[in-house]
Amino acid sequence: MEYSFNTEHAKLYGVNEAIMLKNFQFWIRKNKANKNANHDGRTWTYNSTIALTELFGFWSTGQIKRILKSLEEQNVLMVGNYNKAKYDRTKWYAFVDESAFIDTDNTISRNQPMEHTEPTNAIAHFSQPIPDVKHTDSKPDSKNIYYKHMLSLYDSFCLKEFDAPCKINGMEGNALKQIITYLIKVCQNKGMTEDKCTTSFEYILNNWDKLDDFTRKQIKLSQINSNITNIINQLKNGKATQTKSLAEDILAKYR
Repeated sequence: MEYSFNTEHAKLYGVNEAIMLKNFQFWIRKNKANKNANHDGRTWTYNSTIALTELFGFWSTGQIKRILKSLEEQNVLMVGNYNKAKYDRTKWYAFVDESAFIDTDNTISRNQPMEHTEPTNAIAHFSQPIPDVKHTDSKPDSKNIYYKHMLSLYDSFCLKEFDAPCKINGMEGNALKQIITYLIKVCQNKGMTEDKCTTSFEYILNNWDKLDDFTRKQIKLSQINSNITNIINQLKNGKATQTKSLAEDILAKYR
């Protein structure tokens, strides 16, 4: 995987900051073009630290936090919170001076050309702030579209429950993908759009305290994946012995 950055930005803000800026610039520009994520007169993108850690595997979580803080302190990025869920602490980012970074065709700033490379699939996978399903003729991998959003929801859930971010390894990441696949199939079987999978997952996390004591302790994504039918049955019926479908359990809430 290759990463590029604007050399003038590297001189002004630092090399690491310039690499991070390239990522934010791409997605904020994309959102602006699609008229997405507009709040308080600015165009935003959101990302959790854990998602950025998976994207930039050569940086630690601590390094990423320091880079983001540096960009805030240097008055390049500003932080907001426009999450619908109260417990969701995922940060939203916008440029303080959007015109200096976004309002050009293929440049980072008004006068400095960008060393341009197309964003990699990994960037699209972990950094897409708002899935752009409506504006594409091809069907992207749904797990990739919703993975980042649902990972952010789960990370915020862990922060709420344990005051610590979630820890994701390969097994847990695969479990989340299986959860996504399952929820998408349920939505499709009920004639609903597949993006409701994120709403369904959010509903599960928001109502976690309604589960029985044993199930509440099964908090790893791999455990949630194994118990998902039981979890949803409990949320709807108050007991785990029911066998109604996940669609009947969750999606009825959003018809």
